[in-house]
Amino acid sequence: STCMACKGSGVQIPSAPQKDMKKFFLETKELLFSQGVIALLAIIQIRIVAQSLGPDVYGRIGVYWGIIALCFRLLNSRNSDLILINLRSFNSNFLRSAILFEIVLGLMSSLLVYSLFLISINFGLLDFSKIPIYLLFFITSRIFLNVLEVFKGVYTHNGNLKFYSLIEGLSNLIRFTLVVSFIISNPQIDSFFYALSIHNILIGISISIFLVFKNRNNESAMSFFEYCKFSKKDFIKIRTDQSVGLIPAHLDVVVIGYFADFYSAGIYRIAKKLVEPINYLIVSFSPWMLNKITEEHKYNFRILTIKILIPMSLAIVFGYLFFGNQLIRLIAGSEYQDSFLPLIILLVGYLTYLLTFWTRHYLLLNELILKHTVGRVYNLLTFLILSPLLIRTYSFNGIAFSITAGMIVQKIYEVMIYIKNK
Repeated sequence: STCMACKGSGVQIPSAPQKDMKKFFLETKELLFSQGVIALLAIIQIRIVAQSLGPDVYGRIGVYWGIIALCFRLLNSRNSDLILINLRSFNSNFLRSAILFEIVLGLMSSLLVYSLFLISINFGLLDFSKIPIYLLFFITSRIFLNVLEVFKGVYTHNGNLKFYSLIEGLSNLIRFTLVVSFIISNPQIDSFFYALSIHNILIGISISIFLVFKNRNNESAMSFFEYCKFSKKDFIKIRTDQSVGLIPAHLDVVVIGYFADFYSAGIYRIAKKLVEPINYLIVSFSPWMLNKITEEHKYNFRILTIKILIPMSLAIVFGYLFFGNQLIRLIAGSEYQDSFLPLIILLVGYLTYLLTFWTRHYLLLNELILKHTVGRVYNLLTFLILSPLLIRTYSFNGIAFSITAGMIVQKIYEVMIYIKNK
């Protein structure tokens, strides 16, 4: 190719955006592929579930699932980071204690879920007078899934990301198959939760057995209480950062279900699910980004933003503006036509996130991760102040606006910190 020639001759040809794009996609292709498959399965699943059940039941699933996911993730999300820190800090054999630790957290989460459901029932916020069997089964099964964080930590530490991607893909495929076959054979809300429960138990148990059998550490086992003592400080640090970010991410659908109605929650949930592929992009680029910042101390974010992220965002905007309505009709059906406006409002927030997704990694590697938590607190406060003001009048559009405003406030703050420290 001509470029090989110019490389040899010492003549520098300014790199064209498409060359940067090509290099960028080559370097992230495996992660892009696995995240792409996950996104595709998610979209087919939305199509089958949303069309079979209709906006009302779809909204109901979102509300129940949101409460349960919030309670579990408050104690469990990103605990893989804790495993990573522990593997770096000491050599002793703490695998079994780590698995037990996650199970205990799961039990605590399930108690939290039960109390939240009982309080909601007392205030007449939900449409049942006692917790249905399918939800009790799902909450119990969710405890098993906590073990996935141990697996993630161990395999990230080993640097075996391909194997981790493979297992994650397989887990998604099993869940997809179960949900789709259960919903097709019996389109009811309980089918959906039973399918997820079977998936949770299958994955949780098989991963625990796998981890224990593959454990090559011959040191003496670390006791559970010792493990808790060692992990306390880092655990609290991770929890603070995570809990702040989880509330807007899970409470939005719940708030609509509680203060508007399940139908509105269903409409909003479709809008959110259809902008979510932008998140899959960010997940695909993150390991690559961390790697780049670690390699090049003064990595040029301006070039990344101008040559890759801005053209990508423009393409996404045009895509959604011109094909958004058809997309909703194709995937969710004409009952969900109202999802277009909240979709566009959320798109603004998600694209702000995509354009500045590197700020989190920059802050992380420059020992400024506390600033990221502060940014998330601003995001949360914006959401908490705006949503009660807007939900009464604007229903799901008001919540979409609150979420987007929170994201923008957080990102402006993070970019300001970056400029100050640059």
